[in-house]
Amino acid sequence: MWPREVYHPIQLAFGLTVWIVWFIVKYGALAFFCEQVPPPIEQGAFTWINTTLLIGSVAVTGLLLFWANNCWRGARAGNNQADAETNLFIAWLGAGINLLGAVVTLSQGLMSLLLPPCL
Repeated sequence: MWPREVYHPIQLAFGLTVWIVWFIVKYGALAFFCEQVPPPIEQGAFTWINTTLLIGSVAVTGLLLFWANNCWRGARAGNNQADAETNLFIAWLGAGINLLGAVVTLSQGLMSLLLPPCL
């Protein structure tokens, strides 16, 4: 049986909270490094800053996809308790929110392949 954590209401805020923290860290670090050690503009998008941001985005995306998979599998397994409908709703919605956070994180991370970091 799946761990009870996938039915906990914290699942409804977990994915978006991680995405918000990553968003703040990503753009804060980008602003800091562009101010302190900007790469040459001629280098284009292939800089150490963009590489670091892309690796971080892929790592956070993987974490969010892992959580979405756990919630999805927990929802598919069902719950035999009295409040099963509420638990299944939380698990399905948690899976969707984590998946949304993963898609947004990856789409922002892929921008690192296209744009120079310090315009």
